[in-house]
Amino acid sequence: MPEERLLIIGGNAAGMTAAAKAARLNKALTIKVFEKGPHISYAP
Repeated sequence: MPEERLLIIGGNAAGMTAAAKAARLNKALTIKVFEKGPHISYAP
């Protein structure tokens, strides 16, 4: 069975919220977030 992966483009609040939600729903999911700028959102 192939590994499940998720690619999120945009490390702002919406992108990081989507990554966190996906991680909670599927613990085996590999998640990568790409952000164009130098900073990502890290506030909970």
